[in-house]
Amino acid sequence: RICSGQVVLDLAGAVKELVENALDAGATNIEVRLKDHGLDTIEVADNGSGVAPENHQALTVKYATSKIATFDDLASLGSFGFRGEA
Repeated sequence: RICSGQVVLDLAGAVKELVENALDAGATNIEVRLKDHGLDTIEVADNGSGVAPENHQALTVKYATSKIATFDDLASLGSFGFRGEA
């Protein structure tokens, strides 16, 4: 079984993951907002595309991804992460 998981250890790591998701979604405009230096709120808004409706169910399944079906798929990844799945 192939699983994906992500552990975010600090503010920079959290923002990096969110910005990479926006880039993978084709965003050309990304805004990062922090409240109380990120202690209260971390918000990333972008104009990228969202998760396709056929992938909505995977959003609620632990370690699920629609991007990797077999081990060989790892050799052809073309993104930073998986928007909504990371």
